[in-house]
Amino acid sequence: MASFVINTRVELWKCRKSAAYWISIIGSAFIPLVLLISYLARPDIFIKELGPNPWKAHMMAALQPAAAFLLPMYTILVTSLVVQIEYRNNTWKQVYASPRSFADIYFSKFLVVHLLIISCFLLFNMFLVLSGYIANIFRPGYSFFASAVPWDTLFLITAKLYISLLAVTAIQYWISLRLRNYIAPVGIGLALLITGIMAMQWDKIIYYPYAYTAVTFFKDGASKPMGVQGMYSMIWMAAILALSFWDTIDRREKG
Repeated sequence: MASFVINTRVELWKCRKSAAYWISIIGSAFIPLVLLISYLARPDIFIKELGPNPWKAHMMAALQPAAAFLLPMYTILVTSLVVQIEYRNNTWKQVYASPRSFADIYFSKFLVVHLLIISCFLLFNMFLVLSGYIANIFRPGYSFFASAVPWDTLFLITAKLYISLLAVTAIQYWISLRLRNYIAPVGIGLALLITGIMAMQWDKIIYYPYAYTAVTFFKDGASKPMGVQGMYSMIWMAAILALSFWDTIDRREKG
């Protein structure tokens, strides 16, 4: 276990040479920053629109585009970036030749992907709250300081969105391990994501992992418990990880 923790820290250290950290920061700050600029530029519209208790409307305005597109897109990008570190540096053969088990190598990288995604969620929540307070400082007409931040609702929704992303992380991880080119996994993931958005009205959309974040947010929200898509997301992840791990071990030429 100690060896796995050390190797995971090494994988995190490797990410400093990629854009994974920057994408996590920029991705988490993008929507809150856009909302902040909107609030500062047009207080005449948004003070009335947000009302005396602005946090709920502020949260929904940020989470809607995040759930529909930006969060799964971020997951596709960061997963490919983490895996492509070895392909870019041509070091996969060195990694497999090191005194580490296949399970250690495989799951430490996968854990790094999830640590980055979790950090993105936490930063997103922080930036979301800060954007409300900053808007209130420069435009006193807003009521962000006068009402309490609904932390329980915010963390509940983001936790449900994280669970709904589990299937996508496993699928993209396998694709990224299989394809040496960075663009190919991103392109495939983007195509699958856009297909999911276009097929949202399909009655079998619950079986399509790339639509789970949108289904979770628009159909469940914060008022309902996690829908069946959360269970399917975990099942997809477990099944894909098992197949991908077997494929990694069985592959004749590694790296």
